[in-house]
Amino acid sequence: MGMSQLNWRFVYLLTIGLRFVLALANSYIHPDEHFQSLEVASSLWLGYHTNIPWEFTSSSPARSYVPLAVLYYPILKLSQYMGLELPLQIWYLSRLVLMVMSWMITDWCLFRMLPTKQERIKAIYFTSTSYVTLVYQSHCFSNSIETMLVMGAVYIINELRFLFSQNDSQYDKRDLRRLATIFGALVAFGIFNRITFAAFLIFPSVFLLQSFWKWKSLLFFAVLSFAVVSGGCVLLDSVLFGSLSLADIVRDPWKASHYVITPLNSLLYNSSIENLGKHGLHPRYNHVLINLPQLFGPGLFLLFCRFRNRYWRTTPFISALSGIVFLSAVPHQELRFLLPVVPLLCSCFDLSLGYKDEAPKKSWLLSPLMALWFVFNIIMGVLMGIFHQGGVVPALDQLHGLQLQDTAQVWWRTYSPPTWMLADRENNCQFITLNADNHKFSFDESKKSYVVDAMGSDFGIVDELIKELRKKVVLVTPIASFKSHFDDSRFRKIWSTPFHLDLDHLDWSDPKTLQPGLAIYELV
Repeated sequence: MGMSQLNWRFVYLLTIGLRFVLALANSYIHPDEHFQSLEVASSLWLGYHTNIPWEFTSSSPARSYVPLAVLYYPILKLSQYMGLELPLQIWYLSRLVLMVMSWMITDWCLFRMLPTKQERIKAIYFTSTSYVTLVYQSHCFSNSIETMLVMGAVYIINELRFLFSQNDSQYDKRDLRRLATIFGALVAFGIFNRITFAAFLIFPSVFLLQSFWKWKSLLFFAVLSFAVVSGGCVLLDSVLFGSLSLADIVRDPWKASHYVITPLNSLLYNSSIENLGKHGLHPRYNHVLINLPQLFGPGLFLLFCRFRNRYWRTTPFISALSGIVFLSAVPHQELRFLLPVVPLLCSCFDLSLGYKDEAPKKSWLLSPLMALWFVFNIIMGVLMGIFHQGGVVPALDQLHGLQLQDTAQVWWRTYSPPTWMLADRENNCQFITLNADNHKFSFDESKKSYVVDAMGSDFGIVDELIKELRKKVVLVTPIASFKSHFDDSRFRKIWSTPFHLDLDHLDWSDPKTLQPGLAIYELV
């Protein structure tokens, strides 16, 4: 491997510590990590009044409650059992659970999937030193759950592919049936978590078909478990979305309108270019030319150096290629959609750099590439794991602790505040989003407080809004934006943190916009 076992082991142990540190850091990568997880789960099972996203409030819901029930319901109950009542404590616990689950499942799958000790060390080493693993996999994304499910499914496909090539005496039929049963359940749960899950299995399904043809009974067990888990998911969603009761099932179990099938709704919604346009359209090369370099940096040279790679025919590579190809066919392409390819492709890093023989000692490129890999992941880990919108959650925790009444919070030039962290059980707060489509709205005078998400609205609109508010105004905004637009004499700073960076409003011609930090200002 070109490095001593001690060095590999030392770096791996170091990444374990970094996992815990970054899981407890306050970065905020994308609104969906809150609004498709704890914003919904805390409303269901803690009684918080929150800002539920459209995926759960639409007449045709596009997100399933099942992953929330399986993952976050136990976490919320555990937090109550442990006496963790503060939202920030619940959030940290959720992040730690996701981090540990991802760590254990990914490493186990890589260890079992790869044939030699050297290959296992390499795959786990590069996966664990990737900033994507260290940061994204501890955030409450559905993509983080998807990564674990994809790893499990690819491991089973790879195992069946290997057993297909062996003599009949080298395996137990019961083990095969167990694998098929688990695979069917994984696919069902994976699709209800995210419909994109299926994209990673399309190309590798060739090996599945071979196995199903050789062992006919496997198809039965896989389909049966898929049907049972899918049916359970549909029933649970139908009940939680309020369209079905046990009495309805008994009275008319075959009435299709009773049931909510969220993957189908999601597929139909995302099949419309008009719908996707609401969330942003990207060129179809975006995943390949923009997102993959952001995920891997110099690691791409270990995948495609000299346009050769010894691992291009392996199951992990074929699965990653499948996901990239089919997700690139959809014109809405965010970086987090490709999270599952990171451990898959890290196991395919070719340290021979495309040479026919293993040649790390012969190539002068390997050492600088390894150094660049570390530098890239350290920079991205600090940026995305600590600074990126890192003040939003601590600011919410501070506002929750102040328990402000008759107050209007105005959030400007930040990501949408995950209002579940205000722990509003009395329904005393009105949530308002200020954007191009919603500049005219009315305040509910019965509410004791307002939370206005002004997003990136023009300063003039925000300033006019502040002047019109009748309640005590609290402004939450990056320090750089405040200094560039507001009059210091009108506000009093009541809290601030330096660990916040707003990457959406940088102006390289104006050094003031480069200042990190977020603050809470009270209008005086």
